[in-house]
Amino acid sequence: MERSFRASKRFYLLLGASGVLLIAFVVGAIWLMRKVTGNVRKLEQMTLYTEVESEAVVVRSERLFTESASESRILFSEGATVSEGDAIAVLFPYSYESTLNTICTREATLYMTMLNVIKTATGGTVPSEITQYNERIGSISKQMRGASNRERDPVNYAKLEAQLTAVLAQRRAVMLDWLDLHTRKTAEDASNPSKNVEQSALDDVNREAAEIDALRSNFEQNSARTVTSEYNGYVSFYSDANEDNLRDVSQLTVPLIKRILNAPSISMDNENFSYRIVTDRTSFYLAFVQSGKSADRLMPGLTYSFTVKGIRQAYQGRIITERDTASGVLYVMQVNADVRPLLTTRVVEISVQNNATGLYVPVDYLQYTDGVPYIYAKSTDGTFQKVAVYVAGSDGENAIISARDSHITLFAGLKVRIPVEEEEKKS
Repeated sequence: MERSFRASKRFYLLLGASGVLLIAFVVGAIWLMRKVTGNVRKLEQMTLYTEVESEAVVVRSERLFTESASESRILFSEGATVSEGDAIAVLFPYSYESTLNTICTREATLYMTMLNVIKTATGGTVPSEITQYNERIGSISKQMRGASNRERDPVNYAKLEAQLTAVLAQRRAVMLDWLDLHTRKTAEDASNPSKNVEQSALDDVNREAAEIDALRSNFEQNSARTVTSEYNGYVSFYSDANEDNLRDVSQLTVPLIKRILNAPSISMDNENFSYRIVTDRTSFYLAFVQSGKSADRLMPGLTYSFTVKGIRQAYQGRIITERDTASGVLYVMQVNADVRPLLTTRVVEISVQNNATGLYVPVDYLQYTDGVPYIYAKSTDGTFQKVAVYVAGSDGENAIISARDSHITLFAGLKVRIPVEEEEKKS
């Protein structure tokens, strides 16, 4: 007769405890193995669609000019094409109108004083030379009289203003010569009792004429003037005071671009006359900053398609600079296209797209040091070594990579592992 075995409750408890210990041992062994070797996988080829969105600073080849003026008459519309030597604007100085009116008023008062003396001496006759000057002055004044003339043709208006003051001075000089000659003749006549009175009046006239000449000289030195272009290009009348800061693309920095991104406003200079000449009409640059610990990267030397918010056309640009820092990664993209659509804006929103093909790793396999991405790749001695890489694009889960060092070759089948410190964060 066979003897039967009946398990007790204690037996099942011991069996369960042994199973738990076995499972814990296996899990611990796996964890220890991963702790030592990392989560290893092989590099493989992949094509993935990537997209990077960012705010970017528009960098143009441009020169900024600022002129002191209380009033300007612009001769070109915003964004017009100009050539070297083209008249861009006519600038009118401070107190232009009041000074011109003062000169004309004092000239008119002095003229009437001298004219009365001459008429008295000639019996009411006005010399023909003076009459000819009056006709010329009347003609010039008629052309300047309409305010619309200054609006419509400021260059010609400035020329007429110079002609008017010159002709007034010429007429005055002729009349002074006549009066001087007449006064000398009167002085030679010892029997003429009015000779001292006429000499005194002539002295007053000469003093007033000297004061008007000084006023006119100062007015001419600060009179209306025409500003001409020093370059060929597009003309623009807006400035954000960053033109000089962005002149040298090789000197762009992360702090500079971040500062401009935080204060991008562009406005007309209200106190002075400012204008820019954009000398390169067919190319420009975009500078933007990406996080130093993100796989949203682009690769120097590659050409990417991109769009600009608010502009319908599509662009292509080549990454010419990747500057890695702990505070961010600076990218500079060169774009060969008409700059006119971006002429009056400094900051734009861009979306860069690309179908990147190459070796890929999950983004968790990337580590960042001072903004430079690294992977851990297996070397010939069997250990895993840090290899600095470029990221040609990422879809958020995987990243297409290549070695930064031209002496290092990454290839399909090469083993890589997740960084140990990343594993510790996950555990």
